Amino acid sequence: MDDLRKQWRDLVTRYCIRYDAPAGDHCWTPELEMASRGELQAIQSEKLALAYRYLWQCSPFYRRKFEGAGLRHDSVRQVADLTKIPLTHREEWLDDQREHPPWGTFSPLRQQDWLERGWMLFSTSGTTAAFPRVFRHTTFDRDVWTYFGARGLHAMGVRPGDISINCFSYGTSVAFWGMHYSLNHMGVPVISGGGANTERRILFIRNYQPTVLMCTPSYCLYLGRAMEAAGAAPAESSIRLVIASGEPGACVPATKRRVEQLWGAEMHDHFGCTEVAMPPLGYSCTHQVARRDGPVETHIMEDAYIAEALDPETFEPVPDGRPGILAVSNLYSEAQPILRYVMGDWITITTTPCGCGRTHKRAVGGLRGRNDKLIKIRGLMFFPATIEDAIRSIPEVGDEFRVVIDHTHDMDQVYATIEPADPACQDGLPNLERHVARALKGSLGIRVDVAVVPPGSLPRAEFKADRLTDRRAKLSAHPNRSAP
Repeated sequence: MDDLRKQWRDLVTRYCIRYDAPAGDHCWTPELEMASRGELQAIQSEKLALAYRYLWQCSPFYRRKFEGAGLRHDSVRQVADLTKIPLTHREEWLDDQREHPPWGTFSPLRQQDWLERGWMLFSTSGTTAAFPRVFRHTTFDRDVWTYFGARGLHAMGVRPGDISINCFSYGTSVAFWGMHYSLNHMGVPVISGGGANTERRILFIRNYQPTVLMCTPSYCLYLGRAMEAAGAAPAESSIRLVIASGEPGACVPATKRRVEQLWGAEMHDHFGCTEVAMPPLGYSCTHQVARRDGPVETHIMEDAYIAEALDPETFEPVPDGRPGILAVSNLYSEAQPILRYVMGDWITITTTPCGCGRTHKRAVGGLRGRNDKLIKIRGLMFFPATIEDAIRSIPEVGDEFRVVIDHTHDMDQVYATIEPADPACQDGLPNLERHVARALKGSLGIRVDVAVVPPGSLPRAEFKADRLTDRRAKLSAHPNRSAP
């Protein structure tokens, strides 16, 4: 067991090419980021085969899954064998943790590894189970994370000489610690704004001149408007890059435009998940964020992960260019080298070349939304991000809104509550309601009843925002259907 664990760490380390510093201004590791498709597949095959053996030998949970699928210890030798591996769903981990508290048996990490080389415990948000889903990681994981994270930040344009202000609440959330340590790896200092209130963060920006702002898209808008209310112009501040995570806003065209106009800065996307994709699974590059001819396409770090788009009903892979739900295999973690974990987000994957020169797959429009958030209204399917884009595309509407879906008089009813973008807009509120209702009918294809409330009436989001409430007892169709 110890020998295999060492082999796994040695293999991962061998592919941390140019660990300490980038090769140049364009790419941190061109040998990996600009590798041919054949070279990437060879790296993935080598890592996948050993990760499978590592889980087989060191994870009782996965040993049972693999044997239950009729697999042997040597059944997976290359990427072509990936679909032999059974999928893993989060409910299985919850059951495993309940049966084997407190950690479960899915991680190959032993208690002695955790005590000798433990780094940090992380957990998912929103879990109501008696045992929240928790994940332990070692200092080896930390050191590899910082390398992958630095590569992603480098692609976004972060450089030595920058100063970052990280406005995420650190806690046990995995991504924000990863960002922090990755910036340290690059030699970029961090202002930790996680425990500060908005007024103090504004003070930090004014006094200490950070150039990189890290937060959710919702909070980015909120912080900018708070600066305006305090008499400062965000676009005149020192911020030149906004790196957003936690929501799809950086890939929602209307939200991205608002943020970039408000701050006079580029807005980048950074996504992953606590369970299996701790450093950025997806990250945008400077070429993609500058595009005006289509959606932002976020790069997938393929030497660190294998990403699949699956049919939500059959769970079979779909061809590139077609939407499916995302499953991810981790190819670097000592504690969580999980294979084929169903994240459940809708994704469309492309392998067409990117103008930046990177050859890895990309997610067209980033992550579009979770499968369990896909909603049907009057026969049409929507993601919350689709409605967000439609509302924020209307210049007369402020940043905050709320949408309620109900079912009355034998029909789905959609109600949108908005604020005017112009605080002085008082006399023309009925005209604004009619204008917005017509615009949403045109963009969404459904009638939306619109109510305008005074500026500042709606609650502001400082972390992940949930602006849509579905009051219907149940969906009128099963959610596992193809997205539009």
